[in-house]
Amino acid sequence: MALTPEQKSYLDYTISHFEDIARQNRFPENSSIQHDTEQCVICHPELLPLDPFVIYLEVIIPSVKVRRPRLDQTLVDEINNDLALIGSEERVSLDDLHCGDAAALEHWRGWLRNAVDTGLELLSVHSVSSGEFNLDEAEEEGWGKLINAKIEELMAYQKDSR
Repeated sequence: MALTPEQKSYLDYTISHFEDIARQNRFPENSSIQHDTEQCVICHPELLPLDPFVIYLEVIIPSVKVRRPRLDQTLVDEINNDLALIGSEERVSLDDLHCGDAAALEHWRGWLRNAVDTGLELLSVHSVSSGEFNLDEAEEEGWGKLINAKIEELMAYQKDSR
């Protein structure tokens, strides 16, 4: 669905606001950061003719790109730290990811999925009108193709931003 120029400006404003929050690494405290609530599509999802879940994804994906812009050793270390936290003995390397190792790609995909899910969780406390979303429930509601496309978008972005 095409957005009107006014609707696009609301979405652009909100994305920019949350990208700034991501740059400052202040996502956990996003509800306390001053902004124009009348233009914020997280505060007012009714400003857009989109499902609120879609709006939240449209805001979260650019924020993840800001926080983790590239596939590099820092990202690999985070993936490996998360694997260690869940008790997995598996590890990935930058070479594994660049070479397309299937297991390594799944771990990267899982890490990104977790990052998006965490972002959705943090948006749920943004305002009293914020909705609560998680990827598992959204998939059950039929959003699986969109979720997978957004994760693939993040992977392509990180890989291209070496």
